[in-house]
Amino acid sequence: MTDKALIDQIKNGDERAFESLFREYFKVLSVFAKKFLNDLDAAQDVVQEVFVKFYEQREKLEVHTSLKALLYQSVRNRCLDQIRSTQTRSGHHENILAASFGADIDTSDFMEQAELEQMIYNSIAQLPEQCQLIFKMSRLEGKKNQEIADELGISKRTVETQISNALKRLRLDLFEYLKALIIIALEILS
Repeated sequence: MTDKALIDQIKNGDERAFESLFREYFKVLSVFAKKFLNDLDAAQDVVQEVFVKFYEQREKLEVHTSLKALLYQSVRNRCLDQIRSTQTRSGHHENILAASFGADIDTSDFMEQAELEQMIYNSIAQLPEQCQLIFKMSRLEGKKNQEIADELGISKRTVETQISNALKRLRLDLFEYLKALIIIALEILS
């Protein structure tokens, strides 16, 4: 069956055609993704995510080269996104730990840090859905504003506005907690 015929069947909701595509490419794409991620489970998760997104967007599907090339490119891009996201998260944790170990810190400081992180995540969870998604893509996955705009099909200005709104909300939600920590620190130092 040609790529065009298969794509037409998938666009029309033919689940057998999609299942056939999945069976044909899942294993080889998983091996391909493993070369990037060095973890078979993570590689299989990435390939599965690509197929889910492919199926969800099947009606809008445009293939300019070949279906095989599209699948490989999609898996490659998703692997690179995951690597970038992991490096960003790991960088944040390393910065927090480096700052923490730079001073003499006892376990109560780690508890305060954990509380603060939990408050931040709770605050993020209270954001409107699109604002939350954009903020996570920016700050937790390390994506650039233009990348987010392209991926979500919105303007770069909208992305910037949503990030600004999220930061304002975080400042408001965390202000009292941080103010209390500062007062406690000042009392200890005096």
